[in-house]
Amino acid sequence: MNKQRLGGLFKKYVDKTISSEERDELMQYINAAPSEEMTPIMEEVFHAQMNNKPENFFTGEQGDKMLKGILAHIDEENMPKRSKYNVRRYLLRLSAVAAILILGLTFVALFYKYYSDSTGTAVIQDYVAVNIPPGGDQATLTLADGSVISLGGEDGGKIAEQGNVIITKTDEGQLVYKLKTLSEELSLADNGIPIYNTITTPRGGQYQVVLPDGTKVWLNAESSLRYPTLFSKTERRVELQGEGYFEVAKNEKAPFIVKTDEQFVKVLGTHFNINSYKKHRRTETTLLEGSVEVSSSAGYSGRTVSRILKPGEQAVVRPKRGIEVSAVQATNAIAWKQGLFYFDDTAIQDVMEELSRWYNFDFEFEGKVPTINLWGKIYRNVNAAEALDILSYFNMKYRIVENPTVGPKWKIIVSPM
Repeated sequence: MNKQRLGGLFKKYVDKTISSEERDELMQYINAAPSEEMTPIMEEVFHAQMNNKPENFFTGEQGDKMLKGILAHIDEENMPKRSKYNVRRYLLRLSAVAAILILGLTFVALFYKYYSDSTGTAVIQDYVAVNIPPGGDQATLTLADGSVISLGGEDGGKIAEQGNVIITKTDEGQLVYKLKTLSEELSLADNGIPIYNTITTPRGGQYQVVLPDGTKVWLNAESSLRYPTLFSKTERRVELQGEGYFEVAKNEKAPFIVKTDEQFVKVLGTHFNINSYKKHRRTETTLLEGSVEVSSSAGYSGRTVSRILKPGEQAVVRPKRGIEVSAVQATNAIAWKQGLFYFDDTAIQDVMEELSRWYNFDFEFEGKVPTINLWGKIYRNVNAAEALDILSYFNMKYRIVENPTVGPKWKIIVSPM
């Protein structure tokens, strides 16, 4: 098979447009071609795919960490016992690991259905029988009177009216609050009683809301935002559970305050992300633009302490440890908003929790929870099987079973290879 034909077939596989006949042709070539011929051609195809991507997904350091993690799990003494095909699978994994994850799949997954060893054929993981799709734009809106409105579907238009506020839903999956009459006199008086709404995203959901002051909020899966339909003249206060990204409309007369279980974040107008999932065991506030003040009483003393963040800094609040501030790559904290999972030395427990929220599955580990950390970026629009391929690079495997308990239909069982 010439290089052009191979590249065309692999591109079709990545784009999910390959026919069954073409897929068989690709598999037969990979199984039959000599390693010294196949490896450089496949590497060239991978790099060509990478160069078509709009951004560089891995730093050199991250790539090195991933390769070291894989190499650490290869038992050289056992290599001769592996089939010729299995050895080739490992070599290709090493040479193309970064490109594979960028494409939202792994090279190993390409062969799972065709994997064989010296004792015969064995399917490592069935990617066809169980297809767990990714999440999407879905949420519910709870009005002040307790009525609940589903925000799923693609149809937009007016969905409710509360006093001077009209609530609409756009076709793009955005909830928008607009005042009937634009006037400062229509702001809630200092002694007025606010009317609260709550927008809630389920597991497997995300949504965007534009508040009456023009502030934009993106909610990640399994999150909620409680807010008044009309802000006070002196402050704009909301309550967050889960994760949200905020682009706050500037108003020096009325600071914007976000309350979570562990902290308060006060701003005048800026861009920042808050991750406050209870299972995350910490609250992270990451600043992208402007400045914010993070206040918390979660330290040993119980007294409230405050820290001012600059762009590129992240405040972490843990119970009994107060506020810890460090410099970070701020854009990584909002990878979810850009349609990506981003893992950088992330504990496998946290990785599985993030995946389970987006794909709406339960999970458990066989035996003790592994003390390993993962690296990588994966598109959030791929199905769960493709996202879970990241586990194979860290010597972990999984299987999918029907969930016997109330809740998600599927459960992922994670175990060492």
